[in-house]
Amino acid sequence: MKQVKGLAQPLLERNPDLAAAGRNSFWILPIGPIGRLIHVDRTSNPAYCVAGWHLVESFRPEVDSWSSLGRCNQRIARSKGFEGGQGWFWSDPTIYDDFVTRIEADALAILRPLDTTRKCLEFARTRPATIGHLGPQWHLITCIVLGELDEAREIWAGIGRYYRKGTMTEDPSWQIMYDRYCLVGDPLMADDRAALAGLLHRWEAENIVGSPLEPYWRSELFPLEEDAGRAP
Repeated sequence: MKQVKGLAQPLLERNPDLAAAGRNSFWILPIGPIGRLIHVDRTSNPAYCVAGWHLVESFRPEVDSWSSLGRCNQRIARSKGFEGGQGWFWSDPTIYDDFVTRIEADALAILRPLDTTRKCLEFARTRPATIGHLGPQWHLITCIVLGELDEAREIWAGIGRYYRKGTMTEDPSWQIMYDRYCLVGDPLMADDRAALAGLLHRWEAENIVGSPLEPYWRSELFPLEEDAGRAP
C-alpha cells in the first residue's frame, strides 16, 4: 500500500477531482450511482502491480460490496517504448511519470465525459470490448435504470421464471443477489416506476453507506425517474 500511495500521489496532486477511497482505489468525484474508478491491484508476483479503470454500478443486485468492480473495465499498460507491458514493476523508476501519463490519457480522458448514469450505461452496452461480458441480467437492470420498461419486460419474460421468492440458493453467497432479483418482477410487470426506483436506491445505499465511498457519494435520480417526471 505504501508503494501504491507513492505511485498515485503525483496523479492525485495533478487531478483534484480524484479521491483515494478504499484499498488502492482512486475515484472521480462526485461518486453517483456509477462510480468511475482507477484501481491498482497487486499480483501473485510482488515485483509488480497492475492498473485499470472500471465503471462500478452500485445499484445492481449482483453488487454486495462497495469494492466490487464493474463489468465495463480496461487494463492500463505502459507507454510504448517502456518495458513491462501491463505490469508496473517497482524496480523501474520510470513507472512514476508514466503512470500519470497513461492514467490521464487512457482512463481519465475516457471516464470524465461519462458524467451521468445514462452516459455510463450507454457507453458500457455499446462498447465492443464490454459487450461480451454482459448478460440478460445486466441488460434487464440497465433497461430499468434507463426507463426502457418495455424492453425490460421482454428480458424478464425469458429469465423471470428462475426467480421465485423463498427459494434458497445452493451457494449462500448468492442469496442476497437472488432475493433482490425476486423483487423485480412484480413492480416491473405493473409498470410501477416508483417501486422500481425505490429498489435501485435501496440497493445503492446498502452497498455504499458505511463504506469509504460514503463521504463522496451523491444520491441522484435515475433516468427511470427523470423520464417519469417528464411524462404528461
